Amino acid sequence: MDNGLNKAYFHFLVNFAQFHFFFHFMLHSLFIILLFLFQPFGQNKSDLEGRWSGSIEINDESLRINIIFSYSDGILDGSLDIPQQNAFNLPVEVTGFEGDLIEFQFQTGTGPAIFSGRLYNGEPHIIGEYEQLGEKFPFTLKKRPSVEGIRTGMPEEDILIETRAGQINGSLILTEPESPIIILLSGSGAQDRDENVAGFRVFRELSGALYNHGFSSFRYDDRGIGRSQGEQDATIYDLGEDLKDVMRHLKMNYGDRFSGFVLIGHSQGGMVSTLAANSADLNGIIFMASPFLRGDEIINEQIIRLSENSGVTEEVLETNLNFQQRIYDVVRSEGDWTTIEQDLSDRLEEQINQLPEQQRAALGDMSSFIQSQVDRQLSAAKSRWFKSMIEFETADYISKIDVPMLALFGEKDMQVVAQSNRTKAEELKSEFGLKLDVIVIEEANHLFQKANTGMPGEYGMLERSFAAGFIDSIINWLQELD
Repeated sequence: MDNGLNKAYFHFLVNFAQFHFFFHFMLHSLFIILLFLFQPFGQNKSDLEGRWSGSIEINDESLRINIIFSYSDGILDGSLDIPQQNAFNLPVEVTGFEGDLIEFQFQTGTGPAIFSGRLYNGEPHIIGEYEQLGEKFPFTLKKRPSVEGIRTGMPEEDILIETRAGQINGSLILTEPESPIIILLSGSGAQDRDENVAGFRVFRELSGALYNHGFSSFRYDDRGIGRSQGEQDATIYDLGEDLKDVMRHLKMNYGDRFSGFVLIGHSQGGMVSTLAANSADLNGIIFMASPFLRGDEIINEQIIRLSENSGVTEEVLETNLNFQQRIYDVVRSEGDWTTIEQDLSDRLEEQINQLPEQQRAALGDMSSFIQSQVDRQLSAAKSRWFKSMIEFETADYISKIDVPMLALFGEKDMQVVAQSNRTKAEELKSEFGLKLDVIVIEEANHLFQKANTGMPGEYGMLERSFAAGFIDSIINWLQELD
């Protein structure tokens, strides 16, 4: 390219790098799945861990970047945000760290984009070069000061819990006087304790609001994320066992500080919460945009709604739904993936051939690129988690719960559609006499932000706060619990 790597082309590469994430989102998950890459590293890990902000200088413009480096069990990794490109949570792999020299990268459709720099202590900062497609540009990063707790004066304690799967790490907030302790359960895809989606830290904000209204809470990093141990490819039932271990630990060590448990499950977290419904100390469950339909039905609704709002033709939609059904069949039968892999390869090749020649050339070897994309795009469908999710009959569990429940849906939610799930919730309430309240938050999306379209692509562009009525609905319901 004659003028170097400009911002528009960088935007194309980032979008292509995220293609497999959005494929997973549309076809396989209730949240975008982020697959973090791990690498061992050398020394000075404590100097690097934390939040960093800076920019890449591309020609005469600055492209802002935010990076979170985290360290656990001898492994250093991270995630990258590029707000101007609406790109969030891109997995970062630390490939070298010796002395004051560091190298880290994230994957694009044409291979790795590499940061090579030098770490300076004192006021910690990194200065170096960013390289992509042979073009090099200067970058700088400065470490942001850490802040204890979410808001000044909030008594947040970092605690470790031993579970059957390994160590769980989370943030405990206890209030005075005694109240129920509210455990926050995140959506699908391994999430950190703050449930950071497109830059909006959903659980961080929610736990702060709960504290301000006098409620204790605990939120934790999922298996293999942040400071928690364990295999990330965990079934819904595995996550339910983690939850039971967490509840057991909290009761044993802090039971004199709270009056019982309330579970708040966001999206898939609501499914997980039903697995602990027989706990004698459970006071109630709040379902935040959680499915009341079976997992595969939820995915199909996602595909339909997102396709309608993206202008996908009925013919293409039908083809995608048929392809999705074939995936379900192979997953359920634990069958052969060969035919599906070949069909997906053919479809990707057809789509890539429609790109402009310059973009096709940038992908390098076509066969290798297509194979890597097929592997990435089917990785979620081949997971243990995916099989458990599409077969999970939420209604079977909810119908047996006899504690008070609150189901909250976002009017504009494109991931767990309010209309169909609300209808199912009302049917279960009537049929089984459930203590279930159902509320739809006007203009809210899946994260309960005030939304324009509800499409996932706008999450990062919206105000990072909850829509009117969301917090009030939760607090009013909690205050009415016996």
